[in-house]
Amino acid sequence: MKLNLHGRNAVYVGVGIAALVIALALILVSVLGSSGGTSASTTSAAPSTTAPSSSTPLIEPKLPGAAATAALFRGVPQHLNQLGNPNAKVTLIEFADPQCPYCQRFALDVLPTIVKEYVRTGKVKLVLFAINILGPNSDNGLRGIYAAGLQGKLWNFADLLYKSQGAENSGWITDDLLRQTGNSIPGLDTTKLLSDRFSPEVNSAITASSQQASNARIGGTPTFFAGRTGGTLQQMAISSLTPGAFRPTLDSLVK
Repeated sequence: MKLNLHGRNAVYVGVGIAALVIALALILVSVLGSSGGTSASTTSAAPSTTAPSSSTPLIEPKLPGAAATAALFRGVPQHLNQLGNPNAKVTLIEFADPQCPYCQRFALDVLPTIVKEYVRTGKVKLVLFAINILGPNSDNGLRGIYAAGLQGKLWNFADLLYKSQGAENSGWITDDLLRQTGNSIPGLDTTKLLSDRFSPEVNSAITASSQQASNARIGGTPTFFAGRTGGTLQQMAISSLTPGAFRPTLDSLVK
């Protein structure tokens, strides 16, 4: 199976102050504020000198694995569903469902090595197409993932969801879990994330990801495509969800 990313017509969806651009099968989102800033921008507040009152809400404990997730992605560029140098020589695409246990295995056992050896070094950029193939509860996860992407934290959010994964279609992806996940990611505005879940931008991102999965005839997750950026990506034949199963293909492409 080949996924030709070159020469595909771009689709432009204008929504209010935001524009969703689907080009070359990679979803890119730019959220324009009144001053033209991006969604990943942050502001620093002056430290408070006032002691907290008794009505101040308690700080919720971070989810298990939050520190490791923050360290894994710290300093790596993110733009919606892309991770790494946008000009990297090689692109690796993953189609994944947040409820899929094999996707969880990739996230826990393989992704850290790929980020360390290929993404941080600028050789490979990753693209995640989060899709729903397992059931209704996956949709709640997709909405949280893509809403986090509007703030440049999609990969952090997806990684933490996998670390909290429950049984398929048991209803484990609750609004409370999405809130806890958001609160466990430094720099992410959880209130904004929860309100963005049903925004036109997120709706369009989910629809576009589903369409890309259909175009690529994805029958299960995780499914991977790799190739030179801007060219035709080849579906990878993965023998096991271990770093060693990915290295031969990636090493040959980055030469």
